[in-house]
Amino acid sequence: MKELKYIDKIRSGDSLLSMPQSLSKIISMINNDDFSMDDLSGIIMKDPGLTSKVLKMANSAFYRQRTQIATVNQAVIMLGAMQVKCLALSTSIFQTEILERKLNIDFKEMFSHFISVALGSRMLAEAGEFKDAEEAFIAGLLHDIGLVFFLNHYPDDYRVVIEKIGNYPNLIEAENDILGIDHPAIGQMLAQKWNFPKSLCDAIGEHHLLPPETEKLEVRHFVQLSRLINKPIIDNRPRNLEHRLSAIEQMSRLVKVDRKKVDEISFSLLAETIATAEYLGIDIGDTSEVITRANKELFNSYLTIEKLFRERQDLSKRIIAEERRAAMMETKNVAIATLSHYINNATMAISGRGQLLKMLTNKGAIIDKDQKLIPIADVIEKSVRKIMAVLQELRELTNLEDMEKYSDSKAINIDDRIKDRLRKMEESGIDIVTEPVIQNH
Repeated sequence: MKELKYIDKIRSGDSLLSMPQSLSKIISMINNDDFSMDDLSGIIMKDPGLTSKVLKMANSAFYRQRTQIATVNQAVIMLGAMQVKCLALSTSIFQTEILERKLNIDFKEMFSHFISVALGSRMLAEAGEFKDAEEAFIAGLLHDIGLVFFLNHYPDDYRVVIEKIGNYPNLIEAENDILGIDHPAIGQMLAQKWNFPKSLCDAIGEHHLLPPETEKLEVRHFVQLSRLINKPIIDNRPRNLEHRLSAIEQMSRLVKVDRKKVDEISFSLLAETIATAEYLGIDIGDTSEVITRANKELFNSYLTIEKLFRERQDLSKRIIAEERRAAMMETKNVAIATLSHYINNATMAISGRGQLLKMLTNKGAIIDKDQKLIPIADVIEKSVRKIMAVLQELRELTNLEDMEKYSDSKAINIDDRIKDRLRKMEESGIDIVTEPVIQNH
């Protein structure tokens, strides 16, 4: 029973994580409709670290107060209960010095992941017109609390999971075999011990599950989908991408948010994560670090596209050798749709970097002495439009019989068609991010 030592640790309640008692009290109080700001301020003032954070945020440039906020009670009234809850969570979870000391991991990337999943959960809940969008944010922020538990208390045990994960289909199976229990189950136990609401406990404990589409909509479903549209922090093997794509399709239908909107939310998360981390006072690295990590992930996506293309080519050759023309054409259509999807997502990521570059330059966050960055961003945007035109042509290539041929030959005048598409895009001022996404069949 390898898992007993972890369960006993939770039951003993011995320094599980930083300040769990005050965190539990704050969440329980805010979930009670008749709480008072005075009572909430009283709990905060017993915690010097949280008191400092609350006062610092209330007086930050983000809120642009004309007069200084001097008391916790004033700060709580000005910030609001939900913002205080987020601050309490961040104070308890985002302890960089603990993770840096106990395990050699990129904790800034991990914290960026937590915030991005939280934002995605809230934005998806809002898009699905779900009543508890703010609770979805909290659930997303806390979804990997079990992982934080392992990294804080059993870094050597979890290092084995990281080293041997390649021998298992996924992270959950690796954890259960090596540790006897997985991080969602541990996180759910922690949430239950801290008397979190059942909806939060379920979201934490089931964020790796893929529920049937017939289930009643709950907070956990938005966390599950947000986790899928964010890059995994432990197990990011390319072979899992196609499974994630299928799972995203299924979860989008369950939460009743169309795939185009899901992609739009996904593309906006980078800039939103940077801004949210800044006003929550969480260190996820400076802007250049965050963009570098995102670009590294973008490069990995290109490698995955190349691998998928080779696999599809091999499959097509085998089908041709077996003289199965009908099956070959269907396979090509699926290949084009799949590859177009990945190229589309990668292109939107490039577009997002260009827009972020413009935004940061215009705000003065990036000093552009030679005035070169905006023209570069414009070139990126024009290039993205050209790729989008090509992707639309690829989509129509799946039905060659209806396409007009060049001078009654077998050739298709692709150049003129793409030029015409680009002209129409420029004339109508189409927003790149809202262009139709080519879906996998």
